[in-house]
Amino acid sequence: MVKLAVIIVHYNTSADLSRCLESLNAYPPHADHQVVIVDNASTDLGLEEVHQSHQHLHWIFSKENLGYAKGCNRGMAAVAAQYYLVLNPDIVVQPGALDRLVEFADSNPRAGLIGPQLLNEDGSIQDSCRRFYTFRTLLLRRTFLGRIFSNSNIVRQHLMKDFDHRSNRPVDWVLGGCILVRREALDRTGPMDERFFLYFEDVDWCYRMWQAGWDVLYSPEARFMHRHRRDSGQGTFNRSFWLHLGSLISFYEKWGMLVWLLKKWRDPLAVFFLWLLDMAGLAIAFGTAYGIRGLLGGLFSEPLYPLREYLPVMGFSALIATVTFMWTGRYRKGWDRRPASWFELMRQLGAVALLLLASTYLGHLEVVSRAVLLMFIFLLGLTTIGGEMLVRRGLRRLEKGFLSLERTLLVGEPDQVQGWLAGTGDMVNRGVDIAGYVADPGESDGGLPALRGGEIPWLGKRQDLLEIVSRYRISQVVFWQRPEQIPGSYRLLANLRRLRIRLRWHLEDTWLLATGARAELFGSELSGVQEPGTGSVLRTLLDRSGTVLFGLVLWLLALFPWVWLRLVRVPRREAGIRRLQIADLWGYNPDLQLAVDRQGRVLPLVWQLELATALIRGELSLHGPRFSVTGEGATPAGPSALAGFWREGPRSPGLTGAWAAEGAQAASGPPTLAILLRQMWFDPGGVDSLLADLGQADDRADGRHSAGEET
Repeated sequence: MVKLAVIIVHYNTSADLSRCLESLNAYPPHADHQVVIVDNASTDLGLEEVHQSHQHLHWIFSKENLGYAKGCNRGMAAVAAQYYLVLNPDIVVQPGALDRLVEFADSNPRAGLIGPQLLNEDGSIQDSCRRFYTFRTLLLRRTFLGRIFSNSNIVRQHLMKDFDHRSNRPVDWVLGGCILVRREALDRTGPMDERFFLYFEDVDWCYRMWQAGWDVLYSPEARFMHRHRRDSGQGTFNRSFWLHLGSLISFYEKWGMLVWLLKKWRDPLAVFFLWLLDMAGLAIAFGTAYGIRGLLGGLFSEPLYPLREYLPVMGFSALIATVTFMWTGRYRKGWDRRPASWFELMRQLGAVALLLLASTYLGHLEVVSRAVLLMFIFLLGLTTIGGEMLVRRGLRRLEKGFLSLERTLLVGEPDQVQGWLAGTGDMVNRGVDIAGYVADPGESDGGLPALRGGEIPWLGKRQDLLEIVSRYRISQVVFWQRPEQIPGSYRLLANLRRLRIRLRWHLEDTWLLATGARAELFGSELSGVQEPGTGSVLRTLLDRSGTVLFGLVLWLLALFPWVWLRLVRVPRREAGIRRLQIADLWGYNPDLQLAVDRQGRVLPLVWQLELATALIRGELSLHGPRFSVTGEGATPAGPSALAGFWREGPRSPGLTGAWAAEGAQAASGPPTLAILLRQMWFDPGGVDSLLADLGQADDRADGRHSAGEET
C-alpha cells in the first residue's frame, strides 16, 4: 500500500492534462506515491502525445465516457493507498503542496476529506469551500434571479465570502477538483456515488462524510492552481448546465426531506395518482362518448339531451367506479409491484358496467342514452388500461433514472450480506439504492470493512439502527436475523413501522407469511416483505379526523371544568394534577397531566383538558393499544400477540380499547360499546387500574394529598 495515490479523470482536455502531469513530475511528494490517469474515451488528438510522454504512469483507458464519479472510483480501485488525491486535469501542483497536504491530513486524524486552497492563474483565491445549498441559494445560483441579485448576501454566504480563506476550518463541502480523502473514511462512506455523471458528486461525498462522523476540512497550508471554467454557467442550453441540473435533482432525490417523505408514502400516493388518472379517464371517456353520439345524431330517433343533464350521471359513474375498484382490489397497496393482469382489469370493468347499466335501467333514467353508456363503458376500458400503463411506466422510468429508488439498509453479519451481494447484480434496475450495512463489530472498535469492493460501507452498530435510518433517509431495512434474535427488537421494529419503513427478511421460514407479509425474490434469495403501515389510506384519514374532532369537542367541554379545577379545587386541596410519563411499544411516549381527586383517583374525562390536547396532537387516540407507566411498552408475548403485532398497524395508545374489559367482564366476552364508553369516561387510558396493578394503590390513603401539591 502506497502513502498517496493521485487519481486524475480525463476527457478531451489533453493540454490541461499535460500541464498537470508536468507539475506532478516537477514537485512530487516525498512519500511513496502512484499516479493513475483514467481516460473516459477521449477523442482529442493530443492525448496520444501526452500518453507517450508519461508512459511510466498508470493509465486506464475506458471504452466509453463513464462520467466523473465512476472514473474516480475506477482509479481508486486500481491502487491501495492510505490517501487518495482526486485531481482535475486543469490543476497545477505548486511547490511543496503535496507534502503539506499529506502532513495536514496526518495531523488531523478525524479529517475524512480535505480541500486545499485553490488559486486562480492570477494568484487570487478561489471560492473552493462552500456551505450546503438551500432553496434560496438554488434560486439565486441556478436561475435568472442570480443576474438580478448578483451581490446577494445569500450567495455570499453560500460561497463563504464572509471567510478570508486563510485559516484551517471545517466546512460543509469543498470543490471536487482537488480533494484528499482518507482510506478509513472511504471505507465508512463508500466511494463517489456513480448516479452523478458530472457535478454534485463532491457535495454528496462531503455530506456523507459528515453523516458518517468524519470531518470535512479546508486547509490553505497546501495550495494548487486551478483553471476553473464554470461550464454550467455559460448558457441556459449548454450541455453542462443540464448535467448540473440533473445532478442537482439527483442530490435532492437522495437527501431531500420532502422527497424522502414522498418515498415513504409512495404506495398510497401511487394509489391516489392511479385513482386520479382513472377519474380523468372516466371524464374523458364520458365526454368522448357524448361527442360521438352527437356526431351520429342522425342515426338515432331519440334526441340527445344537453351535456349538463348528463353531469349527475357522470358523477354517479365516478362513485360506482371508485367503490367497485376499491372492492375488487385495484387500489390495494403494492399494485404497481405486481404484474399487470388484464383479465382482472376486465373483470373490474365488467362489474362497473353491470352496476351502471342496472342502476340506470332500474332508475328509469330516460335522459340517459344507452348508446352513450355503451360507448362510455368501452372507452372507459381503454382509458383505464392506458392510465395504469402510464403510471407503471412512469414509476419504472423514475427508478431507472435514480429518481424513485428505495434507499435500503442491510442488517446482518458481513459474510451473510457479502454472500447475498455476490448474487444480486444491479439492484438499481429493481428500484433499490443500497446505502450500506449495519452489524456489530464485536470486540473491535475500528469498525467493519466496506463490502463489494468498497461499494457498500459499514454504517454502524445495531443499537444505532433507528438513528442511522433517520440520518441516511432509509426507506427499507433488510434483516438476516429473526426478530427474537435481536435484543429489544420489537420496540425497534415498532418504531420503524411507525416511521413507515418497509421491513424485509431473508428467511426460509414461512411463519411471517401468516401475518400478512408477502413472499418475493430479492436479489437471488426468497424474502418476506412486511409493507409499511396497514389498512387503507382512507380509513387512516377517517380515524385521524375523528380523533381530532373528538379532541376539539372535548377541549371545549373541558375548558371551564379545567379552569374551575385549577383556580378553586386545587387550592382547596380537593383535587390535584398527576404527571405521568407513559410508554408505548410504537414509540408514542407523551407526558400526560391528569386531573385527580383528593384520593388520587383519576377524575372523569370532562375534567381532562390535557387529554384533549394529546388527542389533537396525535399522541393519543380514542381506541387503541394500552400504554404503560413502567417506562417501556409491553412486548408481544405468545403466538397470538406476535401475530397481532404484525397484523395491526402503528397506532397511538387509546383512551379505551379491547383491553378495557378485564377480570370478570372479560370472562363474559368481548367488551361492548357501553363498557368501552364507561371505562373511557371514568378511567381514561385505564390509569387507575394500571397503578393498582403496580401495587401503587396502597399508598393512596396517605399519599394523595401530595398529588395536589405537584401543581
